[in-house]
Amino acid sequence: MTPLRLLLLVTLPLYALDQLTKWATLTYIPLYDEIAVIPGFFNLVHVTNTGSAFGLMKGWFNFHVVFGAIMTVVMFRLLFRRASDTPTRWASALILSGIFGNITDRVRFGHVVDFLDFYAGNHHWPAFNVADSAIVIAVGVFLWTSWRGDAPAGAKD
Repeated sequence: MTPLRLLLLVTLPLYALDQLTKWATLTYIPLYDEIAVIPGFFNLVHVTNTGSAFGLMKGWFNFHVVFGAIMTVVMFRLLFRRASDTPTRWASALILSGIFGNITDRVRFGHVVDFLDFYAGNHHWPAFNVADSAIVIAVGVFLWTSWRGDAPAGAKD
C-alpha cells in the first residue's frame, strides 16, 4: 500500500475513531465515573492524563507536544522513505494516528482523555484510549520486524 493510501485508510480513520470515542466519553461519562462492560474485567471510564504512558511525566505539557511534533516528522519520514518496508510503513501510519489523537487532546484540553479500563480484581491496567492502542500495536510491529530481521539489507536513505 502506498504511503498516501496508508495515511488516508489507516491514519485518518483511526484518528477519527479516537476523537469520536473521546467525544462520546466526554459527552456520556461524567469525569471519574465508570460503566461496567464486563464485570470483573473491563469498564468504560472517564479519566484524564497529563503525563505519558502509565501517567509518567505528569504535567510536562511542553515536552509532550514537542516530542509529539518530533516523532511526527520521524514517522512521516519513515512512512514516505523509499527504502521503508511494508511493516515499517504500517507502524508509522499507526503511530501517526496515535500522535495526532493525543496531541489534539493536549492542545484542546491540556490533557489526554482515557476511557478503556481493563482489570482483574483490584489490579487495574492504566486506562488508555484508541490512540494509545495504535501506538502500542505499532511499537509491537517495529519490535517484531527488528527481531525477525526483515529490514531490507542496505536500506539507507
